[in-house]
Amino acid sequence: MKTAAALLMTAVVALDVHAANELRINAAQLAEKFGSGAVSTSDIASNYADRRVALTGTLLSLDEGLTGDVVGKLGDDPDQAVRVAFANQAAVAKIRKRVGQTVTLHCVGQFSTGFATATACQPD
Repeated sequence: MKTAAALLMTAVVALDVHAANELRINAAQLAEKFGSGAVSTSDIASNYADRRVALTGTLLSLDEGLTGDVVGKLGDDPDQAVRVAFANQAAVAKIRKRVGQTVTLHCVGQFSTGFATATACQPD
């Protein structure tokens, strides 16, 4: 029993550390920076790409991609929004009824030349 409690405590501490390392970003502001060219390629690579990010914004849409994966748009403007791909079908099912609402997604930032993208997204 003590071992199980110790493992549980370790997992809780690991989650807290993980959350502390997440880069918190407003999706609309990030999309605007990408679209305007205000973010350089080196800034994207060093500050956003392959980092854990917590993206907050309006979930504008969910669409099925060419491979059957669901892709969402997060931000204020559908033409200039962060494109998000979800970790699994359970994440899609959980977020599907929240289109049009403000949400926070926990993702991995990705490099893109035209717009901000994130993968492996999970809703709160």
